[in-house]
Amino acid sequence: MIKRLTYLLLLFMLGMHHTASALVTLDDVHQIDSILKVSITRVYENPDESIKLGMSVFENESYSKKSRTKALMLVSLAHTSKRNYQKALEYILKADEFSATLNDKVLQTEIVFRTGILYQQLKIFDKSIEYLERTERMALLYPVRDSVGKYLANSYIVKGFIYKDNLNCDIALEFFDKGIKEYLKLKNVEVNTNLSIVFYNKGNCYTLLSQYENAKTSFNRSIEHAQIEKANSLIAFAQKGLASVYTEQGEYQQAIDLLNTALDKSGNVGDLILNSSIYNGLFENHLALNQWDEYQKYFDLYAETQLKIKTSERNSVSHSLDENSKRQNEKLENQKKNFYTKLKWFFVALVLMISTVILIERRNKKVIKSLQSEIDFIQKEEPTS
Repeated sequence: MIKRLTYLLLLFMLGMHHTASALVTLDDVHQIDSILKVSITRVYENPDESIKLGMSVFENESYSKKSRTKALMLVSLAHTSKRNYQKALEYILKADEFSATLNDKVLQTEIVFRTGILYQQLKIFDKSIEYLERTERMALLYPVRDSVGKYLANSYIVKGFIYKDNLNCDIALEFFDKGIKEYLKLKNVEVNTNLSIVFYNKGNCYTLLSQYENAKTSFNRSIEHAQIEKANSLIAFAQKGLASVYTEQGEYQQAIDLLNTALDKSGNVGDLILNSSIYNGLFENHLALNQWDEYQKYFDLYAETQLKIKTSERNSVSHSLDENSKRQNEKLENQKKNFYTKLKWFFVALVLMISTVILIERRNKKVIKSLQSEIDFIQKEEPTS
């Protein structure tokens, strides 16, 4: 209820634009920025509200260009939360263009980085790397590193993900290490979650390269950083990764013990992908030890979880199609309204034109008749010779 009232209050303020735009004060700007900041933290709860809010701020020209830029960024993030990456990219590119004249390099660096992320999510890797390198140049040129350090670090990490996804782990590891180095330079910024994710991906790369001791070290580092934040899902992912190393080395029972620990950690997380991968590891290791009952148990759980994942994906696709159909119907209705409005005004203009022609014609006839009468009168008045 409080959140709804906050939105209504803001929308009321925005609705006063046409009557009181000259009265916008610095306090109003700070209030708008604060509301946008709060909305960002809640964007995954109700992205449609965030889109509505962001567009209301952006379309209000009485607010600062910086606030309106942040509003576009909020809209982009809301579309990202709906997995509509193409639409999210559209708004972040609009924010990039709109902010071109701003003297705020930190905000512009964030926009460029977000653009790179969206291209990466769309699998357009060349464009992603282009924007990530632009992020790095902007961050390295900025005089206060602490202000832009997280974007520099994240840029290196995302480039590592791109190279890892393209099976080039040697290059990926170089960027992961550069990102870690930048994270460790940051002050007053919590980076343990990010470091856990990076070390987990480093562990996967080392496993692919058969560098098992390095992989173990990385997965253990991932667990350590996740434990600081009490992030059970990250702990479970890292334990699953470490178990895969034991499996590769033929230490099947040790892998099973670790996977059971990971399963306990993931119990309250509800991550189907994580649970599926743990079940997969368990049935493979039990199979290697010829433990058929345990193999069948975890294979069935794996198959059941896979079915849930596919059902969820189908529901997501169905929801996405329904949303797309709804948007298309709304667009069609708007086009119909515009067409009928234009048609109505065409007929109004046509009637007015015909009426004008008729009036002119009548007037001309009257004038001609009047002139004819005058001529007839003059002819009658002429003396006969």
